[in-house]
Amino acid sequence: MRNRIFYLTALLLMLFILPPGDAAPSSPIWALHFTPDGRSLAVAKYQGVELWDIRTGQLVSIYEPHAGAVRCLAFSHDGATLFAGGGVAAQRGEIRLWDVSSQALLKTVEIHADTVESIALSPNSTSSSPKLLTASMDEYSALIQLSPTGDTEFNVIDENTEWLSQHVGRVLCTLYHPRGDYFVTGSEDKTIKVWHPENYTVLVNLDGNDDAVYSLAYAADSDMIVSGSADNVIRSWRVTSGEESDFRGTLVREYTGHRGPIYSVDCGIWNNQEVIVSGSADTSVILWNLRSGNRRRIFDEPTDAVYAVQLSPDGTLVAAGGRDGVVRVWHIRKRQLIHELKDD
Repeated sequence: MRNRIFYLTALLLMLFILPPGDAAPSSPIWALHFTPDGRSLAVAKYQGVELWDIRTGQLVSIYEPHAGAVRCLAFSHDGATLFAGGGVAAQRGEIRLWDVSSQALLKTVEIHADTVESIALSPNSTSSSPKLLTASMDEYSALIQLSPTGDTEFNVIDENTEWLSQHVGRVLCTLYHPRGDYFVTGSEDKTIKVWHPENYTVLVNLDGNDDAVYSLAYAADSDMIVSGSADNVIRSWRVTSGEESDFRGTLVREYTGHRGPIYSVDCGIWNNQEVIVSGSADTSVILWNLRSGNRRRIFDEPTDAVYAVQLSPDGTLVAAGGRDGVVRVWHIRKRQLIHELKDD
């Protein structure tokens, strides 16, 4: 619900509140995603996606138009295709597939009855036919079968879509295990569900949250799920299997320190340590040591709620964007803000 309120508020500001002749404010930043090589950063905005060169801080490409806000992003494993999800609130959800180099629209898939909030691509190791996992405000997740039709194109096999309806609230975030052992969804019903990757049954319910689950990430070295919640708490979880595939989920640690809902989390390696980065409604971005729970860095330059955070693939940079429409990129070791990416 908070996501939709923020989205509608931004639209009202742009369309009605500004006096004549004033420039429209920048679109909120709903999602961020580094390309697999770490050289560029995709930025999700209202009706489009921007691709920025992370070395120069220059805008490289624009992928538009989209119907409404772009809420989530993912790159194919080779970086050639960009998946962008979003839609029009309470009307339809869509995913658009873009050729990154040519900026050509490959396909538009209208898949939900409300906005698509999160997408995750199955890992390369699981199947020759990858799958795209969605989370939507219509309270459903979907597993969409993808068939590569060339080096840079995918074909969506609509008739093979699997619908997942076990949540009892809006589904807000998704995650694939890096080896494809399972996939994960988080919802405003306060639960995190861990799913079997082939028969789509729920293996584990993680229900230790006190409010909606907004974001998920995976800590690969520690083999743990990390979640961010509207109750202002980050949590790490371990999923294990016993005899006869008896899966169990355990809450490992709670990370407290934010003073507002956690809208986004990501995991990676920095300084030979596994870390979590988090963005919150309290306008701060925090870097945590995953094992100890200690805060290693706090970045407080954002002027409004932070909706999206991402660690660069090499672990040297943190990117964050939110309601103020500015993407900020920090060098972690130097504690230095190196870019503020925004429309002129």
